[in-house]
Amino acid sequence: MPPRRLLSSTIAHSGRFAIGDPIITAATLLLFVGACGKSAQLPLYVWLPDAMEGPTPVSALIHAATMVTAGVYMVARSNALFVLAPTSMKTVAIVGALTAIFAASIGLVQNDIKRVLAYSTVSQLGYMFLALGVGAFAAGVFHVFTHAFFKALLFLGAGSVIHSMSGEQDMRNMGDLGHRIPTTYRTMLVATLAIAGIPPFAGFFSKDEILWQAWTSEGVAYHLLWYIGYATALMTAFYMFRLICLTFYGKPRMSHEVEHHIHESPASMTMPLVVLAVMSVFAGFLGFPKSLARLVGIHGQTNTFEAYLEPVFSKEAQVFKAEEPGQLAAGTKEEEKTSGTEYGLMLLSVAAAGIGWVMASRAYSNSDKDYREPIAVAAPPIYTTLLHKYYVDEAYDYVFTGRRKLGSARLGVLGLGEGSAWFDTNIVDGAVNAAGWLTRLTATISSWWDKWIIDGIGVNGPAILARVLSYPARMFEWGLVQWYALVMTAGLVGFVFYYVYH
Repeated sequence: MPPRRLLSSTIAHSGRFAIGDPIITAATLLLFVGACGKSAQLPLYVWLPDAMEGPTPVSALIHAATMVTAGVYMVARSNALFVLAPTSMKTVAIVGALTAIFAASIGLVQNDIKRVLAYSTVSQLGYMFLALGVGAFAAGVFHVFTHAFFKALLFLGAGSVIHSMSGEQDMRNMGDLGHRIPTTYRTMLVATLAIAGIPPFAGFFSKDEILWQAWTSEGVAYHLLWYIGYATALMTAFYMFRLICLTFYGKPRMSHEVEHHIHESPASMTMPLVVLAVMSVFAGFLGFPKSLARLVGIHGQTNTFEAYLEPVFSKEAQVFKAEEPGQLAAGTKEEEKTSGTEYGLMLLSVAAAGIGWVMASRAYSNSDKDYREPIAVAAPPIYTTLLHKYYVDEAYDYVFTGRRKLGSARLGVLGLGEGSAWFDTNIVDGAVNAAGWLTRLTATISSWWDKWIIDGIGVNGPAILARVLSYPARMFEWGLVQWYALVMTAGLVGFVFYYVYH
């Protein structure tokens, strides 16, 4: 028995932890909180768009493919624990779905080319957690795999665009770059087709598998998650083709000076784009779904990626994720019955990508300098809210950082700092200064008492009195032999005169 299956069986049948055990649930929820911070899920996502201010190659490597997916990897690798906690699994799925549609809606109206990709990354990470939450661990990791190629390509392509535009990142100041930087344009178009879910590009296989797994999960609530994922797919196609149209189509909107210096990037920058574009096309075939294989007459194992991960995500884990073991067999039978539904949902997924493509093309393909956002025209309040990212950053400024005052008070870290500074100045330092003043006062009184009372009266007073009282005796008791001889001589002379005259 493989180690993962052995671990799963041991946990399930040891009797120490049952499915839904509060200890397992609490442990997995706490692990997921860490994953939310690492992989930028609600509400801990705000750092990732700000981190995109760094160099574009760093964004492509760390933020698109490696670092931000560590939380996804941790949850997937801990599947033997999470499947024992249905509440945690549902939480992962719900948070992932909400993050996906939340970030995608923000990306609809952003103008910085890298910020659009940043919110796209947050949204795609939500997709991955949605897959993990419905128990499709292999599908979630497969999306990590495919996303690494087309998102790294998009970031490096954005870097090539910025390079050609002399550092300009605002898409409102771009346009008509398709024939000026053709290699960058074509490779970014491939990545856009992949992330939108257009077959046969890589993103189609992984995103469709996630949506299918959400739909076939037990419970009406999971159908709601499918609708959220489907709406996210539509938004993803729209904002990505919006990026393509504003950047490479339409009328040139840059300044004459910038337009004069537009040029294709050197081979050191474009060759990685070509390699990633090839992988964005063919990487998805490693997870070729069995339903499509049956449709084209291919039999046997076609999902190589899932087969490779089978020892890690054991089939026994499917029993653990079900609150009732009998649900596994029911789910298996349902899968055989609903192959037609799977094809229908697959077509709907492709249709969502196509609708987003058409909508973006109609709205932005001929954009001139005075173009207006269709959302801004149709619903200005919604556009303003999305442009300001639902004012989450401002709320964090008020509540957590305190860079903005709420009335006359400042909240958050800065408010805490100001309060701490006041407490330190007026309470701590005041107490210290008061203690110092009191110490100096008592020291002064003690010094005066010691000098004038103890030394002056107690010690020097008796000494002075003794010196005064002893002075007459000292006149006769000097202790000098010559003085004594002189006194004796004077006395003898005095006696002689006395007896002679008397």
